Amino acid sequence: MLKKLKNKLKLADNRGSSFVLVIVSATFLSILVSALLMGTLLAYKLRFYKLNSLNNFYSVEKAMDEIYAGIGAATNEHLYSAYTTTAEIVVYYKDGQYNNLTEDEANDLFKQFFMQGIKSDKTFSNMPTLIETLKGYITDPDVSLACDNLRIVFKDKEGREKYIKYVAGKNGKVTGVASANTIDENNIEEITFRNIGVKRTITLSSTDSASGAMAPGTYVQTITTDLVLKKPEYNVSFDMAGANSDSLYNYALLADMGLQVSGTAADTEVNIKGNIYTASDYYNKDYNGKTDTKVTNEYSRTVETKWGSTDESAYSGIFVQGDRANLTLNSDIIVNSGSLAAFDGAKINLSGRTSLLSELWTDNIIIGGDEGGQIKAAANAYVYDDTELNAEKSELTFTRGTYFGYSYTADDVRSINLLRTSGNLATGFKLKSHFSDSAIIVNGKNSTLDLSSLESLYIAGKSYIEFSKIAANTITDEKERKNFGLTKDSDYAFTALNDYSTGQSLDVKSNQLIFLTQWDLYDNTEVVDENGYTHVTLKFPKTFSNDVQINKLYTDFVKQLTSNNYIVEAIKETVSGHDYYYLYIQDGDKDKDGVNDAEEFVEKYYDLLNTGIDETKKKLYNVANYENFEVKLLLPSKDGDVDGSKIKTSGAVTAQNSDNSLFVKASADTSLQVDTALKNATGSKTFSVLLGNKGITENNNTFADIKKNSEALGDQTTLSKEEKVSNQINYMYINMKDHLSVVDKKDDTDTDVSAWEVAGYTKNGSTYTYAPIKGSDGKNLDTFDYNYSLTPLTKYVDYDKIFSKNLSINKVEPETNAVVIINANDVTLKSTAADGALQGIVICGGNVTFDKSVKSFRGMIISGAKIICNSSVDISADASFTATVLEECSKSDVEDLSLITREILKNYVKVDDKNNSEVSGSSLSDISYSDILAFQNWKKNVE
Repeated sequence: MLKKLKNKLKLADNRGSSFVLVIVSATFLSILVSALLMGTLLAYKLRFYKLNSLNNFYSVEKAMDEIYAGIGAATNEHLYSAYTTTAEIVVYYKDGQYNNLTEDEANDLFKQFFMQGIKSDKTFSNMPTLIETLKGYITDPDVSLACDNLRIVFKDKEGREKYIKYVAGKNGKVTGVASANTIDENNIEEITFRNIGVKRTITLSSTDSASGAMAPGTYVQTITTDLVLKKPEYNVSFDMAGANSDSLYNYALLADMGLQVSGTAADTEVNIKGNIYTASDYYNKDYNGKTDTKVTNEYSRTVETKWGSTDESAYSGIFVQGDRANLTLNSDIIVNSGSLAAFDGAKINLSGRTSLLSELWTDNIIIGGDEGGQIKAAANAYVYDDTELNAEKSELTFTRGTYFGYSYTADDVRSINLLRTSGNLATGFKLKSHFSDSAIIVNGKNSTLDLSSLESLYIAGKSYIEFSKIAANTITDEKERKNFGLTKDSDYAFTALNDYSTGQSLDVKSNQLIFLTQWDLYDNTEVVDENGYTHVTLKFPKTFSNDVQINKLYTDFVKQLTSNNYIVEAIKETVSGHDYYYLYIQDGDKDKDGVNDAEEFVEKYYDLLNTGIDETKKKLYNVANYENFEVKLLLPSKDGDVDGSKIKTSGAVTAQNSDNSLFVKASADTSLQVDTALKNATGSKTFSVLLGNKGITENNNTFADIKKNSEALGDQTTLSKEEKVSNQINYMYINMKDHLSVVDKKDDTDTDVSAWEVAGYTKNGSTYTYAPIKGSDGKNLDTFDYNYSLTPLTKYVDYDKIFSKNLSINKVEPETNAVVIINANDVTLKSTAADGALQGIVICGGNVTFDKSVKSFRGMIISGAKIICNSSVDISADASFTATVLEECSKSDVEDLSLITREILKNYVKVDDKNNSEVSGSSLSDISYSDILAFQNWKKNVE
């Protein structure tokens, strides 16, 4: 059968079979090609899947590198801060001479400061802050931080660990929970950021891109690693000859009558890097009446000296004037026993040099003159008296830090004498001013006060209506002008009146309308009291006396004369021939509720504006919405409301609603714990420099000693909380002004002497009291305030040698190419260098003026008078350079050079090389954060 079939096929027509074969072959080939194409496409898809996954991985790897670099950059900042902190105490002043740390001691401190700095930095020790910081390092919006297992682990030198772990709360709120382990907090060897994760999730569709078209889908990549920061193993070189002194060498300027910057005719950019001591030219300066403590010859120039009667003088301290003047201070420490003042549109910017914050100690912060002055500060500010925004369009902003307006006393000791040798001003008059309380006052309309970024705001005192000082141009009678000692250049005349205290710690000028009355004068009632006030009696309007709510407002201050006829007592003040009457509220607390009567009156006034009927409100000045005086007030806030936990005041606080209307927050509603806030502020790096200590524990102990010593002033059982805080900060202030650091003082017999005694206080039993100033008749001329008769200059400089020899030395030290200038009078600094550079040490008894040829100055300037900058200049403290110059001067055979260390600088001690240990150290600039910051367990979780 098979054979027959084969024969049939042989005889058949093969044309159809060939066609079928062709069809089959073509089909096979197409299937083969399709298979090949599908295989190729699959290969390409696999490649794109891999490419997309790799791109995703590269993105998360890049994000992890960004985190590493971000933490590394912060590490560099702490390295520099630790280095400079150590350098500041490599050379230190103790027991009347300068002493050196060895290289070993310095490096031990450097490493300890570095680790403590990282540990104390909230950026890396507070879990919510760390999370936000790490997120901020990541630039790719598709990459997120994976932190569910994140921990901050601290390891001490014994290998013990303590951690803070990440905990996610409700509504996405992050908290950090610390373990209960006990470690040596002061000796941290290693800080690990454990389980830092980054994650990228991206979904690609076929329409997104070629990658998406070929390989659509969701791609997820995660990297988790540890970042370990170890205590540096290397040693850094601390050149003993070039070391810093925490008490002197790190100061760029020391000027007993202030720093003056003018920029009216040309752009004046003055940049100062380094610590500063400046003082006013018009306070009590008894030391200038004694040969051995005299620091200036300016007091003999009565024709040129204004003694507080012009803006330039009245606000001397740091005085910047002109809309083309800009002063930038990068200073860890500013001790300014005068005003920090920006006038006529000038700008002042203030921050730390080796850390973000500066420590600012000043009597006042003032923006005045023509409109537009600005002060911007990143600082812990300790303000003895007031902060005033007097010019229109003033702007005061604190970008970070704390504010302590600390002066407070129950006694009225506002008046001070100038030139106590005669008991009078150069004009023959005392200066009467507001010196009993600290307050913040906005007097310029369209001004901005931004305190929203402060960690704490403390104001011990209350604002005031200024009666003590009036414009000189309002006095037109020639005889009266002569009696006041006024000249054509005088801006002010000082009256015999005290300033009139109100019930607010933070106030705006429009609130003075609350006290201003326009009622009719009751005849023959003028009486002048012992303080110089003219008291009058005014008729209370009948439309007021018939208004129940108005009566409730004034009920404590009105007296009934007859039926439905009321009178009220007021103070009369005449300005430019116009009489003004101010409601007289005697300072005190009649109802014993703990709130000052003036504050209660202001609160009632605002309440009546907010809740009273329209007819009643029409009878009052609408200070809450006063169109003629618009301001912007930004205070520390929480959930849109003023945060009372960051504020503590003795009086009411004027605040602002979202609709720009003003309201008053009572002092009882502010709840800041002042002791805690003050201790937190003094825990900063710059404050530890002031204290001159070597660790957190010792720093806290010294702070406790200061507090204890401050309690020696006054009876602690009768002093108010405000008075106690004021005494405590005052005690630190007088130490710094006398010695530039808070250290024990010794007398000739090596006995401890209290700062109160140094300041001229009298000891009665276990307490110290003010020493009254007596006139020739034996009566008290005034109440003496210690703050204004101290200077640190004579602690370091023997001005007696300068004045007695009438020195005039201007030499160049050949090794350092530094100018060394010692002069009993004025000095003008000039430069012949092509770049305008000048470097050296200047000590003089008069003014130091920068010529326009000087573009930069490096070194240290000590002036018995003012430092004057009328053109742009950069001024830098360089402690290493300054110490080296002095070292070379001490070796010099040139008498004029060796004189500075031999006779002018008190107790200068030549560096003793034998104290140096042979330690191989690197320059700080050679050190990278990669030496101490490393990845561990890298890519231990890659999806």
